[in-house]
Formats: sequence, structure tokens, C-alpha cells
Amino acid sequence: MFYTVFSTNDNPFMQWQSELLEYSWKQVDQDGALIRLVATDTPDRLPTHQHAKCVATTPWDVHPQTGDHYPIYNKPASLLEWLYRDQPEGTVLLLDPDCVFRKPIDQRVVPGHPIGQWWVELKPSKPGPGNPFGLGAKFAFLDDYCANTELPVDPVMIPNLIHTRDLRRICARWLELTGIVRDHYRDAEGQPIRESDMFAYIIACAEYGLVHEAGSLGICTNWDPVDVPDAPVIHYCQSILSEDGAVLFNKYQYAPWSAVDSDITPQHDYGADFMKILEGQIMRAGGAVKPAGMKTQPLWADGIMEGRLLDDLLLERSSDKASLWLNASGIAIWELCDGSRNVEQIGAALSEEFDVEPDMLMPDVLSTIDRLRGIGFLSFK
Repeated sequence: MFYTVFSTNDNPFMQWQSELLEYSWKQVDQDGALIRLVATDTPDRLPTHQHAKCVATTPWDVHPQTGDHYPIYNKPASLLEWLYRDQPEGTVLLLDPDCVFRKPIDQRVVPGHPIGQWWVELKPSKPGPGNPFGLGAKFAFLDDYCANTELPVDPVMIPNLIHTRDLRRICARWLELTGIVRDHYRDAEGQPIRESDMFAYIIACAEYGLVHEAGSLGICTNWDPVDVPDAPVIHYCQSILSEDGAVLFNKYQYAPWSAVDSDITPQHDYGADFMKILEGQIMRAGGAVKPAGMKTQPLWADGIMEGRLLDDLLLERSSDKASLWLNASGIAIWELCDGSRNVEQIGAALSEEFDVEPDMLMPDVLSTIDRLRGIGFLSFK
């Protein structure tokens, strides 16, 4: 069996990315099953998809020992739970939610022989004293946590093709190492690195003797196409740029399913391919929806009933039985949509209430408001 697997939590920001990935998966007629692992406290209210199977897993957004908030912990944790609970057998194509297909992947792997996308920016050296796994002196802390740091790592990243038997071997260690790297490695600004899980994956694989074949599987949107020719997957972790270097698309600023400018030529062919995929999903979703602007004032629609269950809120419209569950962050946004504030002011109010930078909150605010308007629970003044 072939499984395309990606992990998310139940944040609205993850929903549109999951729908776009699902759309591209279907468009290229990718073989096998599409599995979305959803880390959630409400497993009875999973997101809905036309083709992807949603599997509820235990949330790991926050490390239970350290309190570190890093939702990517959900990736190894959810995989581990799925592998041992559902007992899948076969090849797993590991993706992140911010990936789309432009061609199908037909390769399969056997146990002990994974394939990974070459990590373009990572160039490990020969391991030795003070240079654990060849990753440099900044990783010297690994000497306290790893039995043999003189093993070489494979400079690979997602997409990965790996057999379920190999994933069962490494996932617990992958999760453990992710926390260790988060605790000890810092970027230039003194913050835990975003790629902690990626380093943890290659270290865990090295410890278990898994050697990857490097392949051209997926291109990141800040890479030169020459380095990853004919990659079937586009990983839009960075902005899509135009020929003159302007930002055409950035996932943190995008409101689903707002129109994209098709008259501007992207800088690279993968950018053009991504924009076509996005346009296709926009049309499938019923055409472009005008997104909420920062000065837009959202207002509750008439006839919306509210019902609470524990920490969640059910919104329901009796006329057509439309309903939507909101979690704590969604509730906080909904309660401020009384028509007296614009979107920018809502973000500022939430920033002050929760002591979080507005730029960190705004993608969730915009996504939630657009989703509520899309089903008619909000109007714009």
C-alpha cells in the first residue's frame, strides 16, 4: 500500500492548506491513500475532506515536560500513534501541509532503503570530536544524549519516501530528539530553530542505520530549480516571487480562497505551476472570495444560535442547519465581530489580551473571519 501522509492540528490555518494539497493530489491522480493526521482535543469533530482520510491523534502542540510550544511535535507524535494503532503497511510519502503535487510520485521503497529530498542548504562534514554527526560545534550538546555521535547523517528533508516498518523504528526517537534540539540549539536571534524536527529526523535515522537515497522529490520555493530538477512536489514554505522579485504569494498572508494575480509572471517555473494549482482550487471552491481587508468591519449575521460544550462553541443557523464549531481562539475572534471594530482592531485587541505579537495572530484572525463569512455567519460593514 502507498500512503501520502501529512500532519496538522485543527487550526483553521491548516485547513485551507490541507484542501489545496488534497486538490493537487487528486488532480495528478496520485496512487494510494491520502492521510491527514489531525492532532485534536475533539476527535468527534474532525475536519471534512472529499478525498483525504482524517485520523484523530493526541495533541502535541506543547511538549508535556518542557512546556515548549512547537506544533511540529505533532508530526512524529501523530505518526507514531497512527503507525501503532492502525498498523499500516507499505510506503509512506511524508509531506508537510504546505505542499502540492504537480506530478505523481510512483516510486516505492522497501524496509531499510528510504529516499529523501536533498536538503540543499545543509552540507554536513565528516563527524568527529566536537562535530557530532558532522553538524558542527553548535550540536555539541548531542554528546550528552546520543551514544555514538560519529555517525554520518544524510542531508535530506521532506518529501521522504520511507517504509512503515522503518517509521515504527524511528518515530519515538525522532520525537525525543526534536525536544532535545529545541531545548539546546538556537538561531542567530537566540530562538529555538524552526527546523528542529528536520535535524531530529536525520539524526534518528543515522542512529538506526537508515541510509537515504537522495532524490529530486520536492522543491522549496526559495531554491534554484537547477538544484532540484523536475521535482513532482512544490513545498511553498517561502514566498512565491515575480520576475522582478516582488512577493506574489505568501502562505502567512493569504486568505482562502481569494483571487491571485495571473497577469504577473512568476520568477520560476515552479512558481507558475503553483499559481495554476491555486487557481484551480479557487475555481473548485466556487470562485474567488473577496478576503477580509484590515479595515473591514465584520458583523454577526442574524439568526445565528450559539451553544457551548466545555471550551468549544457551536454556531448554528436554523434555516439551513449550517453549523460550525469554534475552539478557544475562534471564540475569541467571534466575540469581537460585533461590527464596532475592523479586522486590524480585532487583531490588536487579541494581541493585548493574549500578549502575542499582532503579526503572529493575524493569519488566524483573517482565516477565521473569512471562513465564518464564507458560510454566511458574518457579513462585512
